[in-house]
Amino acid sequence: MTPSNQHSVLFHLMDQPAPLKPDLKCEADRFLPVEHDCAFCGKTSFNMKACTRCWWAKYCGQTCQQNHWNHHKRECRADAQRNSFYKGGRIVEMAMLPSDDHLDPSVDENALSPGTDSFEAYINEDAIFLDLDKCPKNGYNDHADFIAVKEFSIKNLPAEIRLACVADYILAESKTTVRVLVKWTSKNRPDQDSCARFRGTRNTRTASGKYVLDNPHDIQTKDCPIPLCHRKRDLGPNHKIYEGDLKIFTNKHVLYDEDELNRTVVDFFYDSHDRKGVAREYATKLFYTKPSSDKTFLKVTIHDADLLQKLEQIDTNKCQCFQKLPPSVLRRMSAFAIVISHPHGLPKKVSIGRVVKVTEENLTDETIANAKSAADLERIWFVSRREEDYRNFMAGLGKFNLPVYKVWYDTPTCQGSSGAPVIFGARQCNGIWGPYMAFHSAYDVDSKLNYFKVVRFMD
Repeated sequence: MTPSNQHSVLFHLMDQPAPLKPDLKCEADRFLPVEHDCAFCGKTSFNMKACTRCWWAKYCGQTCQQNHWNHHKRECRADAQRNSFYKGGRIVEMAMLPSDDHLDPSVDENALSPGTDSFEAYINEDAIFLDLDKCPKNGYNDHADFIAVKEFSIKNLPAEIRLACVADYILAESKTTVRVLVKWTSKNRPDQDSCARFRGTRNTRTASGKYVLDNPHDIQTKDCPIPLCHRKRDLGPNHKIYEGDLKIFTNKHVLYDEDELNRTVVDFFYDSHDRKGVAREYATKLFYTKPSSDKTFLKVTIHDADLLQKLEQIDTNKCQCFQKLPPSVLRRMSAFAIVISHPHGLPKKVSIGRVVKVTEENLTDETIANAKSAADLERIWFVSRREEDYRNFMAGLGKFNLPVYKVWYDTPTCQGSSGAPVIFGARQCNGIWGPYMAFHSAYDVDSKLNYFKVVRFMD
């Protein structure tokens, strides 16, 4: 082939759109769902295809790519950093754990054999550490911005809130943080969902959450509903569980529906790699879900009365620590966003950053009126503390179309931080101060900020 013919062929190849592939840059990103806009039609989805020459332009498919090519070819260039962090989009920070081939029953003496369709065999978490240096977001600094709860102290706090009472409160709140593991992706997830490409498959993903114990004295016993419960070995085949007003809060995109609920477990007190003191329980019931604010909560089994008593003591201690915070300190804390999470599904970490801005969404006359009604229901429950009033309040949240605050912050987060509790100062209701607790939702690559959404009440 003559040089001129070679030049013609190369020119022809560069004048054609590059093949499209799913926007997965490297193995470490195998479960970092990213939401992008189509460069041609503007449709937003978690399942866009990327131009494989520049890895910048995202499209619904070949039709949109062909229609956009005359414009895109002027800016399409091979990207030398194609395996770098995602460009643009919104990252939903769940982490994919090793496949079932890595299940290691030796970690738990009560574990069933590998290959069972259950969580009784603990995951070999040593395998997770192998991928940490490949993490596209925090691997460059070895995740140094995350502080293990076992090592957290007053010296880790910013100067404005460097007080023993603040450190005590953060550590008390950290005990309520849980790790959520979901071993199934529902077939009901819509096409634009962050996990749509995993529908109907067994892919264990991990995220974070928080337990709330509203009424510790309303406890009932019932037969354990879990067919393959690993506690059958020490409690017997027909053992009981304790069921009370214990809720696990996390994100809607973490746990989508009842189909996924049946393959979900929650780890309490996963604070160190040796797993000392970890209690694993099964999800049993899905309650309130609010897609607009990306929130959901569920109930779990409790097999041991001692665990229930421990959770109650932790909840009491947390409230006592909060009450020691003066209002002036709470106001200063509202400038910070303190995240307690399980990055990469690993033992619990604390990360601290600042609130950068607060924006509003869905603000109309209708939603403002609904917000006032929701605030009235909250006041009734806040005073009475009755379960019936709480249910009315939560039912109202599920029914009302409400305005939403979007709080942006620069706190370090990573895969596995979705659903993590975010300590964000406090607010007053009926003259009583209460903690302002939200849950980490996603990371926006363009602004390099995290955000959470919380419904807005109008007094």
